[in-house]
Amino acid sequence: MTDKNYSGAGGRSHLGAGSRITGELFFPGTVELPGYVKGRVEASAIVIEEAGEVEGELHAASVTIKGRFDGEVTGGKVALQASAQVTGEITYESLSIESGARVEAECRSKPFDDAKPVNRPVESTEE
Repeated sequence: MTDKNYSGAGGRSHLGAGSRITGELFFPGTVELPGYVKGRVEASAIVIEEAGEVEGELHAASVTIKGRFDGEVTGGKVALQASAQVTGEITYESLSIESGARVEAECRSKPFDDAKPVNRPVESTEE
């Protein structure tokens, strides 16, 4: 899954409120998460709704967090809205945090290239 291009249009996916999902999830477009997800989510755009809670990893060109998140975010444009509760690490190209958001995270600015895989294997030339 890590070799996908996240910039393509792929429609909109919505997981129902009250849903509980564990695992690796890939969506070709935008995904809205109003339920509970534990694992890795990859998409062009990810929106954690106010009722949503995600534990794990988020990888997208655009990430909007309105609900709760604990883990690692790797994204281009990351927006934390006033209702957001975020702990963990955020790697971003641009970051906006609304007044009222609760953030306990290490934040790192880094160019985001959505044409390259998010997790690239490390190759060692040493023997």
